[in-house]
Amino acid sequence: MMGLESAMTGDKGIAGTMATPDSGTQTTGAADTTPSDVGGVDASAVKTSEVTKSVTPGGIAAKPVPAAAPTYNPNHKFKVLDKEHEFDEWAKGAAKDSDTEKKVRELYEKAYGLDSVKQDRQTLKSELAETKEKMANTDKAIETIAEYAKAKDWDSFFESLSIPKNDVLQYALALVQREQMPPEQKAQWEASRQAQHQAKYYQEQNQQLQQSQQQFQIQQRQFQLDQEISKQDYSGVAEAYNAGMANPGAFRDYVIRIGQAHAAQGMDVSVEQAVQEATRHLRAVNPTLGMPNVSAQPASNVVQPSNKPVLPNIQGRGTSAVKSTVRSLDDLRARAREINS
Repeated sequence: MMGLESAMTGDKGIAGTMATPDSGTQTTGAADTTPSDVGGVDASAVKTSEVTKSVTPGGIAAKPVPAAAPTYNPNHKFKVLDKEHEFDEWAKGAAKDSDTEKKVRELYEKAYGLDSVKQDRQTLKSELAETKEKMANTDKAIETIAEYAKAKDWDSFFESLSIPKNDVLQYALALVQREQMPPEQKAQWEASRQAQHQAKYYQEQNQQLQQSQQQFQIQQRQFQLDQEISKQDYSGVAEAYNAGMANPGAFRDYVIRIGQAHAAQGMDVSVEQAVQEATRHLRAVNPTLGMPNVSAQPASNVVQPSNKPVLPNIQGRGTSAVKSTVRSLDDLRARAREINS
């Protein structure tokens, strides 16, 4: 019986649960304590270490601390074509975090942008249909006039062109007179006609040249304006004004309006003058517009210690720091009294 009880006690000690107060670890199960050679590693040692890591010194398993979630600041507004819009109420309730809000905003932007594209496309389709109809009518009218001329139906020909009969008669009379002119006079008339055609041609060329020059001057002014605004003296004002107006070209448009105001009065100011005037106007309203934030450093009244050598302050009874030389017996006695005192 004693052997059986001892055997049962021994089995219970191995198969049961044993807690070690000093280490705070637990060893469970006979299967866990049975060594198993897997790849040259004792499985019991591995499991024991895993249990030790997950148990606190008090014998209680430690729970992982969850990371703090980032704060969510809802923004239910979005912009499409420089116009600000806002989520519907159902969308506001659906946007519970930043990721969902971003997806909802993208859907709204695509939806509103698609409406604008549809409107533009419909407008282009309508304009194209009108243009095709006009071209078809014009082609038909030209074909009809050509048929009248081919058939020598001059009445229908002149009527289709809305030419009055009196003009036709005057032209016919002038043509008869021209045919009866002497050859020299007829040559002069022909030369005058060619000169008129050339003058008209040169006039058209001159107008095209003027338009090209005006376009070049506009592009040159625009380039000069962009270069002037990008200078350090004005870039800060331009950026601050653009940010305040929520328009990246607000300062540029303001400068252009100043130039147009001077042009209406017959004055052609330079780009530099227009930019300077715009800067003065804006800073008259806000003197710190575009100014860098310079924090003033307060002056310190603390006197820094000097590294220069100084003479020691010797406290004494009116005696000199340099010892006097003993010259007589009285001096020797005085020295002895000083030592004894």
